[in-house]
Amino acid sequence: MATLLVTLIVLHVLTGVFWAGSTFVLARTAGANAERLALPQFGAALLTLALGTSIWAMALSNVPAIPSIRVLGAGATCALLAAIVQGLALPAVRRLREQDPTAPRKRIAIHQRIASALLVVTVTCMALWSHI
Repeated sequence: MATLLVTLIVLHVLTGVFWAGSTFVLARTAGANAERLALPQFGAALLTLALGTSIWAMALSNVPAIPSIRVLGAGATCALLAAIVQGLALPAVRRLREQDPTAPRKRIAIHQRIASALLVVTVTCMALWSHI
């Protein structure tokens, strides 16, 4: 059980790093190369959320709602919102090849910037929750 939990945590962190890193890159570069990065990014987001849910179910589901668990929950909520925001930008990613890329790229950049702010809160909560 402990080995499985550690493996899940490592995979959660690795996929989360890719998700957050690609979000910050796309936000900073105004969506440059979004047509190549957005789908793997969204896949990493879904996998990160699934792994986080598994970790919670295995290790934290019986922990009472103490402040540290609430901080962790706030971070998880922000992560979920970030994934939703990025998912809403996927139609614009598909349109990049079909028309003038300026309009879809602006929409992608806005979505990535919103998601990056949410992921900053998420990462902060994940880093702090065990210290509160």
